[in-house]
Amino acid sequence: MNVALYRRYLQQYVREAIANSDGTNAGIAEYLSVLNISGFLVKHRVEKQRALADAQQAFNEHRHWPLKIVLSHLGVEEDRR
Repeated sequence: MNVALYRRYLQQYVREAIANSDGTNAGIAEYLSVLNISGFLVKHRVEKQRALADAQQAFNEHRHWPLKIVLSHLGVEEDRR
């Protein structure tokens, strides 16, 4: 597994979930739960699947934590736009 690709996809999935949800941990977890990496010919499938699974697990297990703490736990930088 390529760790650089994994971290890039993890960051991508988390930012996408924050942008397309209500911004709460429960909303982010709900958005991540409907995402699916499917198809046989998906490029970097292992990295994408692992990144999505780790993001789903973190937001499902730590719904009571503040968002900043969950992002720090995942190693994802906060979007400062």
